[in-house]
Amino acid sequence: MRGEGGKSQQVALAELAGAVAAELVLDLAAPVSGARDRLALVIDHLDRHVAASTGPTPYPWKALGGLRQDLASAYFEATTAARRIEDLRAALIGLGAPPSPTAVGEVVEIGVHLASHRIGDKVELLVDLGVTPPARAERGALALVVARAVLVSAHSAAAAPGSALSVRTRAEADAVVISIGDNGAGVGDGAVVEAMAVVVDSWGGRVDAAITTDVGCVFEIRLVTTS
Repeated sequence: MRGEGGKSQQVALAELAGAVAAELVLDLAAPVSGARDRLALVIDHLDRHVAASTGPTPYPWKALGGLRQDLASAYFEATTAARRIEDLRAALIGLGAPPSPTAVGEVVEIGVHLASHRIGDKVELLVDLGVTPPARAERGALALVVARAVLVSAHSAAAAPGSALSVRTRAEADAVVISIGDNGAGVGDGAVVEAMAVVVDSWGGRVDAAITTDVGCVFEIRLVTTS
């Protein structure tokens, strides 16, 4: 089914879902971060109470220890969720802005964090962010491009036990290159590459990619330097 301009129903639904998700993330960032901070305060107050107590406490010491452990686990989970939401919020809030000199390493790190939930314990992750000059890009959009490439490679690597996923940056003449790849099953959607290329091409850059069955995925994002 196609609507105006030949846009498929699937693409239209993806755009609608993305717009709703973006609004939701922007609204969730503050309360999730607030919950994390409140959990940290509760743990701190509990520790202070136990340290200052000189007599019987309302709860047995063993129960207090278990309570603290549960709170610490909740704090860790809230911290992880808050970090991902804050990174996604940072990527979404500037979408549509014109390209500008961008610190590529910082943005690549955000992109990796956004996709980290799909990497898992069975996939070895290698990250090598070399020193690179600023490059022409839009910070939020570049983070999403990197995250999408990492997600595809993570899925490919997870499908072949013992696989590794690598993310590297390097400087070349008049360019900064982001290389993302795996040696996994080589599964992925060519439409993802096309979408990435449309974004990067608008900055004067280029995306080269290869998804090969039983070999893995390779993405090379080439950005024009601004210095």
